[in-house]
Amino acid sequence: MECEIKLAVGATSAAQLKKSAVLREHAVSKPRDQEHVDRYFDTGGFDLWKHGFALRVRSAGERHVQTLKGGGSAVAGLHRRTELEAEIASEVPDHDLFDRQLREALPDLAHSLDGRQLAPEPVFVNRTKRTTWMLALPDGTHVECALDVGELQHGERKTAVRELELEVKDGDPACLYELAQRVHEATPVRIENISKAERGYALATDDKAHAVKATPVTLKRKATLGEALGGILQNCLQQMQANERGVLAGDVESLHQMRVGLRRLRAAQDMVDGLVTLPEPLAADIDWFAGELGDARNWDVFLESVLPGLPLAEDQKPSLARVEAAAREEAERHRARVRSAVGSPRYTTLMLALGGWIAGKGWHHTALPADPLEQKIAKAAPQLVQHAAARVRKRARGYDLKRPECLHKVRIAAKKERYAREFFSALSHDRKATKRHALLSGMQDELGEINDAFVARELVAQLRDRVPQEAGLLGFIEGVLAARALDAMPRARRHVKDSLRAKARF
Repeated sequence: MECEIKLAVGATSAAQLKKSAVLREHAVSKPRDQEHVDRYFDTGGFDLWKHGFALRVRSAGERHVQTLKGGGSAVAGLHRRTELEAEIASEVPDHDLFDRQLREALPDLAHSLDGRQLAPEPVFVNRTKRTTWMLALPDGTHVECALDVGELQHGERKTAVRELELEVKDGDPACLYELAQRVHEATPVRIENISKAERGYALATDDKAHAVKATPVTLKRKATLGEALGGILQNCLQQMQANERGVLAGDVESLHQMRVGLRRLRAAQDMVDGLVTLPEPLAADIDWFAGELGDARNWDVFLESVLPGLPLAEDQKPSLARVEAAAREEAERHRARVRSAVGSPRYTTLMLALGGWIAGKGWHHTALPADPLEQKIAKAAPQLVQHAAARVRKRARGYDLKRPECLHKVRIAAKKERYAREFFSALSHDRKATKRHALLSGMQDELGEINDAFVARELVAQLRDRVPQEAGLLGFIEGVLAARALDAMPRARRHVKDSLRAKARF
């Protein structure tokens, strides 16, 4: 299993990294340069890639190495993948070796595919100059540094490659995060969550960035609460980072899904509040990024949901067009802020710190004689869900439900209970639990409409400075939103009283 962190570097940073004091401090070998050509092969229908694997033949001088790699995961730049390799005689794949590699890595696919079904020409080619040297860290971990500078090519399409790979040869992979943070502090880099294979196939297929929803959390019943927490947090972090490409490309839904990933992560941490505490700098950076995502998402909802549904007369539509144009400018300004944030050193610091905290299990209570995080998840999960449900019940009973801000707090608690149930859904298939989840989802939508109306009124107030000539229409919009909220409040209060005040089971 290959385990490495990939860091994207700028054109000027590549030369600086060779001389980096951070990387030279623990060096036990001199940098060695080598040029190689990687040719990636697949079937005409890209069967390998559809299964998450890539077949590469690397040629360096007269030496050729065939590698089948894929599967695994990528979290905060840390890639874990199956890697099967062997030397071959030429720059084209050895079909018999491929058959053996395929049977080991993908036995199901091996039944329907053999080496002779590979296309004769590579899907894409990677030409790279690689500089490698070894580090021996104080804890005894050995790390290979590999600085790649080159380009990927498919036909006439090309894209530059500038990456620093830090690969653990022996030792704890969690140490890579600390090393990567030190590198980043000295020479700013970015986390690279997609492999060269992914980038190459994107060239070959003209794949566009798209929104990625959360995948189900996989848990083992015999796992401890701490182990389950690590898996949950990794799942949330993966959702966030899977949407980076889409966010940077300006995709609205990708921004929404990145925000969902962060909200799920915060809900997971809140679920074990009292047992787990984030380091203060990390918590502050999470709050910063959540604010950037939230502001942008509010404007997107305003444009997508609020303005299109307004009951306007025909003579009001020219004014609406001017209001909508001003709102789009605000929305794009906030999306640009998110893109800038994702590309910033602070975001890289956040992702490396968060990834390191998860990989290093920063929540362990070494000072406690009986760590509550060591209890089995099969026992802990129902307690955590019941605690989340009790919080919903307490707010539904104790708050003044005639106040929209109190209904909003009920909604937030209900959302956290829903996330908790989703985190542990693999452990429970109870029909009543499924019904409760559906109820929470419906309540979230209903209470969300009220909250959206109040947030939209705040945005309308901001637009007064942008389009003061449309004060009349803006006032009308505020009135419509106020009336909608006023109309929805009694129904929402009734549903909260009827549905959320009763006890709920896991």
